[in-house]
Amino acid sequence: MIIPIHGLRYHTFKRPSIDDPIKLVKERNNLYDELAIAAYTINNEKIGYVSAKSCYNKKVFDRMQDEELSGLVWAVFQNEILIELDFQKNLPQKTKSLKKV
Repeated sequence: MIIPIHGLRYHTFKRPSIDDPIKLVKERNNLYDELAIAAYTINNEKIGYVSAKSCYNKKVFDRMQDEELSGLVWAVFQNEILIELDFQKNLPQKTKSLKKV
């Protein structure tokens, strides 16, 4: 599944490259969105969120078996980063070294 990450302009981070690992983390204490999913780089820099207004937010939140899920950067645009997720594998090979937030 390919999902968009939005809100990039609100965070300071080094732009990831294609195939870089990204960690998605449920933010259960988010005041604005009870289904919030934040996205982090391998260096624990927050890059944005799975948009609450997108059809992907609830689908991804419901399918996440744990509090976090890793994926790989599929494409990088000025206002959006696309992440590839594989719910069958859960952790792509390159993302096993991600640090906990």
